[in-house]
Amino acid sequence: MAGKGTTHHKVHNLTGWGLIIGLPFAACSALSAISGGSDGFTAWLSSPAGALGFLAFVTAAVWYVKLEFDEVVMDYFQGGTRRFGLTANRLVALAVWILIGFAVIKLAFLG
Repeated sequence: MAGKGTTHHKVHNLTGWGLIIGLPFAACSALSAISGGSDGFTAWLSSPAGALGFLAFVTAAVWYVKLEFDEVVMDYFQGGTRRFGLTANRLVALAVWILIGFAVIKLAFLG
């Protein structure tokens, strides 16, 4: 498994930068949409630009949290428990991303 830590570190840095760069855009867009109340926020999230921007930000956030928790599992667990923790973490992150992605895509593109 040579080089796995390096890849993990690079992906972790990329997702971190995605959050740093994406947060001001996501926050400003959401704040401007909130001024219209819940209907304004729903309208923003229903627009393709709002939906794709939000989905990109959430993707980076979910992936970043998954990688952070992977580090905790790798630091404190060994053997089968580590394998189970990493697999469970991967499945939970995937499930969260699929649920959020489905909701946003359905709202924006499928009506």
